Amino acid sequence: MLKTWKLLALAALVGLGSGLGGVFVGTILTRSDTHRDTLDAAVHRELDLTPEQDRRLEAIEAGYALRQAALDAELRAAARDIAAAVVEDHAQSERLSQAIDRFHNAMGQTQRDAIAHVFEMRAVLNADQQARFDMIVREELLRGVDEE
Repeated sequence: MLKTWKLLALAALVGLGSGLGGVFVGTILTRSDTHRDTLDAAVHRELDLTPEQDRRLEAIEAGYALRQAALDAELRAAARDIAAAVVEDHAQSERLSQAIDRFHNAMGQTQRDAIAHVFEMRAVLNADQQARFDMIVREELLRGVDEE
């Protein structure tokens, strides 16, 4: 009887941990994609781009999408490593710490790449467009931050 309870408790813990990890990763990945789509769409919609600027920005966006796909894959792999360490090690372990560090490094690189993408896009714009772009970026970065 005791063994059955231990097995059920372990299954519940694994399910809970996997579910929470999935929600966490999904939230991060979805927010990043939504932010990028919103910013890129606003740039094309609001900045009266020349055909040359539009072409250059599309190339920048395509490169960014490829880099983000690689980082998304790294985040998913790290999340799987975290789940495996939790399920198999049953305690804090070096393996779990390394998996968490891997996940955090990928998250940090995602943020650094997003900011680099912003500056890369900005460099294509003229001074008037840059002023409007800066306002769009500010609004996107602060969306939800100042609300209480």
